[in-house]
Amino acid sequence: MLKKLIGVAIVVVLVAGAAFWWFVLRDDPPAELSVNDTSGSSSQTTTGTTPASLDGTWTVQAGDTTAGFRINESFAGGLADHTAVGRSGDVNGSIAVAGTNISSGDFTVNLSKLAFSDEVPGLSVTNRANALKSRGLQTSQFPEASFKLTEPIDFGSKPAEGETVTATATGDLTLHGVTKPVTFDVEAKIVGDTIRVATKEPVPIVLTDYGIDKPTGGPIASIDDQGSFEFLVVLGKS
Repeated sequence: MLKKLIGVAIVVVLVAGAAFWWFVLRDDPPAELSVNDTSGSSSQTTTGTTPASLDGTWTVQAGDTTAGFRINESFAGGLADHTAVGRSGDVNGSIAVAGTNISSGDFTVNLSKLAFSDEVPGLSVTNRANALKSRGLQTSQFPEASFKLTEPIDFGSKPAEGETVTATATGDLTLHGVTKPVTFDVEAKIVGDTIRVATKEPVPIVLTDYGIDKPTGGPIASIDDQGSFEFLVVLGKS
């Protein structure tokens, strides 16, 4: 009987140790979003053909479209650093194309649908989405983040299908009920009958600029004062 109890105890310790490494010590965040990302339910290869003219309104399509943020956090009293990546596929919005410009555009992200790459329902160590309802982003009070262009994005020339082009986007970012002007680089790519637009690299955000208090307590010892946001939107012509 004693041997059986010892054996069970060893198994429990090994499983607990493996879980602690997998969910706390391991730091293997997903790659940054890009126009080449195909982690969603759609593929870059479409059956449609590129319209002769891109002019008009293009609306967000489901599938690869996603938006979210990254932030570094320290677990277990500083024992390990970890990059938390939260993303939501619940994104709405559109752009207007005129010639080689995106003349206007706005997008809204449902932050209450955030999911984390290492999230396990019911496990407090990784249940950030639930914690963020009342702390940090306070998604129960501020469920949406939005971005609206305030200046046209000029790509200079119409890209050939499959060619990635880069330009600068300037607009207003609303997060946690606070609106701030931001400027960052974006990439665009025509794939079949869709336009894919993504942040060229994650865009820095200082939490205090948006009135966000860093969550405290629990297994997370601390998080950085600055995070970043990123997005990939796939658009179809309306």
